[in-house]
Amino acid sequence: MGHEVLISVRDGTARIAQIEDGKLIGFQAAPMGQNQAETADRLNGRIYLARVERVVPHLQAAFVNIGLERAGFLGAREARALLPGADRETPIEDCVQSGDTLLVQVTRPPMGDKGAQITADVTLPGRAVVIAPCRNRIAVSRSIEDEAERTRLGELAAQIIAGENGEPVEVEGMDGPAGWVIRTAAVGMQGDDLAADMASVAAQWEALIDQADEANPPSLLHEDLGPVERAVRDLVRSTTAVVCIEGDAAFRAAQTYCRQYSPDLVERIEKSDDDEYLFDRHNVEQYIDEALSARVELPSGGWVMFETTHAMTTIDVNSGSHDAPARAVNLEAAQVIARQIRLRGLGGLIAIDFIDMADNADCEPVLEALDAGFSGDKQPVRIGPMSEFGVVEMTRRRGGMTLTQTLHQSGDSET
Repeated sequence: MGHEVLISVRDGTARIAQIEDGKLIGFQAAPMGQNQAETADRLNGRIYLARVERVVPHLQAAFVNIGLERAGFLGAREARALLPGADRETPIEDCVQSGDTLLVQVTRPPMGDKGAQITADVTLPGRAVVIAPCRNRIAVSRSIEDEAERTRLGELAAQIIAGENGEPVEVEGMDGPAGWVIRTAAVGMQGDDLAADMASVAAQWEALIDQADEANPPSLLHEDLGPVERAVRDLVRSTTAVVCIEGDAAFRAAQTYCRQYSPDLVERIEKSDDDEYLFDRHNVEQYIDEALSARVELPSGGWVMFETTHAMTTIDVNSGSHDAPARAVNLEAAQVIARQIRLRGLGGLIAIDFIDMADNADCEPVLEALDAGFSGDKQPVRIGPMSEFGVVEMTRRRGGMTLTQTLHQSGDSET
């Protein structure tokens, strides 16, 4: 059945579902048009010309005026991109000073009484590549697991930068030539297509720098695409069979974006039938309801319980009254847990209490199934060993808002 992207636009909100083999694996919701003015979704990825208000050494952070109600928070790790040769121990005061003017990018929107989290390691994405002016190397996305393809793409990008097969794509960065990240959408691309995407992103970056030269801080220099175009750019990959869109304006926006930046995708963009509710396909609503519930049923008759606090998430596997072997229930649970963690957007410390298994040899297959469930996940994941009590501790980098926060922000009342 493969990979599909479903985009439903109703009542001023774009709701975007990723389907893999008939199951929901990712969901986003974002306001459209005027409704999206200052939402968290719209703030993420913005690039500002900003001014440092004050540096706080004991916090190892700086507060930076980006033109919002609250100053942005720039940690030492995110500031070190400004100092060539900086290492993990370089203090914030060596990187920035009060009154400095610098480019920053929003990595996490304001929440509660906290300002936006920002970074000086600014990046600008295209469909197949991301330019990273504060770095000076070519990196390949972790989601590309085929080593031969990773090597091919890295070498191909290096040839394009050097101009071995045409006009070189050279961009001046913080400390020499700018770096690049090869995205999963580049899988299978040949030289001409990859070079075209790199040249397009390089031109956007150079235009942004020209704009910064004429601006006074704080100034907004760049904001990301609208949610429909961003979904096409970021979610469509070589294995995507179709992008089906509900809504005339959204369908036209996707077509316009593809014709300009990704002509190879035009034939994969489809419009849903006029009388069809797109999320009836693959029972998307049912999967969302399940991901909002504390309890998720397992095929064996067991279930998994999720409880999230500010500090961590705990997950408990239960076999119920059924007599399925503990190993079989745990294997089922491991697959469900990985999909639910990704779908719910959970991050930070996660503790999973599996059913006790008499044979220690059964632990490894369960851990392998859990690890396989995060294959292709954009957020870095670390999974520890299983303890003698059947508990596995893992971490996943927080990647923005959780599913609950996304639905709350969008005012989505249908789920």
